[in-house]
Amino acid sequence: MATLGLRGIAGALLAVTVVACQVPADPASALAEQAGPVRRSDQFQAVAGNGTTLVVVGAFGAVLSSSDNGRTWAREELPGKPPLIAVSACPDGSYAALDFYRKVWLGDRAAKQWQAKELKTRANPLALACDPRGRIWVVGSNSTILASGDRGATWQETSLGEDAMLTTIQFLDGEHAVISGEFGLFLTTVDGGAHWVPGSRISDDFYPYAALFSDPSTGSVSGLGGVIVHTVDGGRTWTREPNRTGAPMYGVVDHGGETWALGVNGLVLKRTQREWMPTAQGLPAPWLRAGRSLGPTAMLVAGGAGTLQIVSTASVASGAGN
Repeated sequence: MATLGLRGIAGALLAVTVVACQVPADPASALAEQAGPVRRSDQFQAVAGNGTTLVVVGAFGAVLSSSDNGRTWAREELPGKPPLIAVSACPDGSYAALDFYRKVWLGDRAAKQWQAKELKTRANPLALACDPRGRIWVVGSNSTILASGDRGATWQETSLGEDAMLTTIQFLDGEHAVISGEFGLFLTTVDGGAHWVPGSRISDDFYPYAALFSDPSTGSVSGLGGVIVHTVDGGRTWTREPNRTGAPMYGVVDHGGETWALGVNGLVLKRTQREWMPTAQGLPAPWLRAGRSLGPTAMLVAGGAGTLQIVSTASVASGAGN
């Protein structure tokens, strides 16, 4: 089990601890890069927005914010340069960011002021969500689920009692949410997280990287080995869908009601007629991890080696299918 645990942590962090450090040969270029908001050593992990400000977080405490829909960015670095692996916007417009070293950082609406809250748990945290009631949820190793209704002052911890990584959590509304995890675990709640009910396992060897549900019944989960599965009945049954690249996808994004995936080697895929097709929106990046729709024809994508870019989706045909 130890090997699987290490694999799970590595999957969540991607390149937080193994950074592709590409230093410009020209010292002047190096100084110019350090003065800018985005650096080639950045390993971006997550994107969130509150309708006014976009926030991107990553390794070494990097927090980038934009008030003009991603055209320009301002940079903050949190004290201690923590590895930030997730971020979520809360209903009041504030932010919560997950630090792999068992902390949650709370940010204001402008993402300029941040305060750390300790996670008093032995579990390794792997994913975070802020629900419509303003509660903060964290999931992680040992099938652990933590919740705080007081901005991280106290935490309620539960566990399924399984030695498994829980790697994704998404709230669809105040009552419905989904969690996916190692060994194909899939959990749902219909009462705002008071009870979590196991669904059908995706497969015993499935390790999820990302999940996206459009409603409590319909969603896609990407995992190890380039596997992508889809459900239309809330996880009672799962269908494996063709991934033409065979490459792992680390992020799944809703863009105009259609589902896109981001992954290794800068690949950008789109779900079309129940299969995942590569698009021309791919980037020269070691990997892409996170994205956010910026309107009908634009999407922000973020990942390794300082990749933070708006890509045009205007030329991609529609037709996602069910």
